Amino acid sequence: MTADGTSTDGRLLPGTWDRPVLGVLGGMGPAATVAFLDALVRATPAATDQEHIDTVVLSHAGVPDRTRRLLDPEQPDPTPYLMGDLEVLARLGASCAVIACNTSHAFLPEELPLPLLSLVRVGAQAAVARARESGSQQPRVMVLATDGTRLSGVYQEALADLGARSLLPDEAGQREVMSVIYDGVKAGLPVSTPDFLDLVARLRGEADTVLLACTELSVLAEQAGPELPGYAVDAQAALVARVVSDLT
Repeated sequence: MTADGTSTDGRLLPGTWDRPVLGVLGGMGPAATVAFLDALVRATPAATDQEHIDTVVLSHAGVPDRTRRLLDPEQPDPTPYLMGDLEVLARLGASCAVIACNTSHAFLPEELPLPLLSLVRVGAQAAVARARESGSQQPRVMVLATDGTRLSGVYQEALADLGARSLLPDEAGQREVMSVIYDGVKAGLPVSTPDFLDLVARLRGEADTVLLACTELSVLAEQAGPELPGYAVDAQAALVARVVSDLT
């Protein structure tokens, strides 16, 4: 430790943080961040506290709404918040970071302060892999996401790069998805598991897999547990598996 309180390697975490550190940028929304951390703890093959992943969490609920900005450029821009928080995680000494919000990925420039495990890329890879496991050589993936994520095209691009075709709900279906996200989970109101599973089944259409590409939908997927059908892939669950694979 140096005189100004930093460790000898330049990071702000003390020398007792001597293993790889995962930085989690969350708060978008808070319930989704809790769901990510809970899933990460349960997925980590640990028999003691010390075998879990060292993690620094920023639950920055004050980040401006990402979808509102994508739909209306006059709304506050979340980019300075996201980049500032990633810089904080880098200065603290995080080895890599995750962002527990799909829509936020639409605002990220190519150059970042630290390595990022992309929720979008990992989720797309998992959806395509699941489709190919079922025998599909030209996977069709139904993407359930916010209006902002949908408009940004981040998942459409990621899926196209993997040789998959992205499908989107029709206007009525998209309204249902947004209501579940904003009027349900983000508002702190219950969404019944049967209603959620019915929505996923109805919106599947011709898709080989349904990709849950919003962390509020990940909250509902966690609630559904083993009732979630095999054709449904939760992007956040895929990210948890990737973090565990990379850091344990």
